[in-house]
Amino acid sequence: MKHKIFEILDSLKVEYTNYEHVPVHSCNDAKWVDIPGQRVKSLLIRNKKTTNFYMIVLEDDKKLETNKVREIFNDSKMSFFEEDLMMEKIWLRPWSVSPFALINNKDKDIKVVFDKTLKWILIWFHPLQNDNTIVLNMDDIEKFLNHIWSEYVYGDL
Repeated sequence: MKHKIFEILDSLKVEYTNYEHVPVHSCNDAKWVDIPGQRVKSLLIRNKKTTNFYMIVLEDDKKLETNKVREIFNDSKMSFFEEDLMMEKIWLRPWSVSPFALINNKDKDIKVVFDKTLKWILIWFHPLQNDNTIVLNMDDIEKFLNHIWSEYVYGDL
């Protein structure tokens, strides 16, 4: 699955570095992985009626305050995706979620919210599997999201 991501990044002339490592299933597992850049977590949440969907990307040690996401989009109470909804929307299990997973979001109905503190730094993302990590800058993630027609914003998370 990762080769699809590499092909897109290469076609966009994005500079990135790929690191192979043992599979990690959480941010805690990844703490021992020695890779440059900021570790982040990508969380999938939905509104109460399951009509609006969001991917929240923030530093791995930062706690998500869903009320801030509600304010950005003027939406109702938020909950995390259930695993079956995650499979339906992006065809992945929880430990491989990243903005790259949005190539599988055929409905283009997941909006990405990046913490504004990530704007100018190198960050880590899994390329659809948890035994690789790609390090790149946010400008290049934006190029990728624009290429696949995924909506994103920066917010104070």
